[in-house]
Amino acid sequence: MPTAISDSIAFLRENDLKTILSRIHARKVPPLIQFAVYGMCGGLATLVFLGTVVYLSKTMFPAYNDQSVRDVPATLFGKTLSWPASSVPGHSQVIAAGKIGDDIRAQNLFINSSIAFFIANIVAYITNILFVFHTGRHHPVLEFLYFTGVSAIAFAISLMAGPWLVHSYGLPTNVAMLTNVVASALLNFVFRKFFVFKN
Repeated sequence: MPTAISDSIAFLRENDLKTILSRIHARKVPPLIQFAVYGMCGGLATLVFLGTVVYLSKTMFPAYNDQSVRDVPATLFGKTLSWPASSVPGHSQVIAAGKIGDDIRAQNLFINSSIAFFIANIVAYITNILFVFHTGRHHPVLEFLYFTGVSAIAFAISLMAGPWLVHSYGLPTNVAMLTNVVASALLNFVFRKFFVFKN
């Protein structure tokens, strides 16, 4: 590990910003720098995930304590849409005054997280092929499916591990979430580097 750190520091000291960015784009950087770039791509995907969950939780599928559900027509760009969370075809769960129950919040949070997972996964895939890994080990469709499968497994593990860490060890929620993020990032990086993409 000390060698990886010293190699990364030397790389940053010996190159100007233009060269560093060029080498990042060419994927010719020390492993620690590659992992840092991977972390930035993952950070962007995480922001997209959280932003999507919050947006959906506040607009389409309410998932906050101070919201309630009422069915009203749902439109997007002037077209009437039908949403799976609504009991009335062509209507959507829309925010109203009052409070929704925990069961509906949990269901809607699951729906919002699932939608956000796929959007964030696309962002992660695009940024990873642009800045981190070389493509071509597998057919592009198979590569994306493997990428998504690795992401889904890590996502499922983190969904189960957070509550388990809180229940079993009494960890604060934020510590459990941070532990999940770090473990998920490491697992994803290793599987993507050695299984999904070219080394």
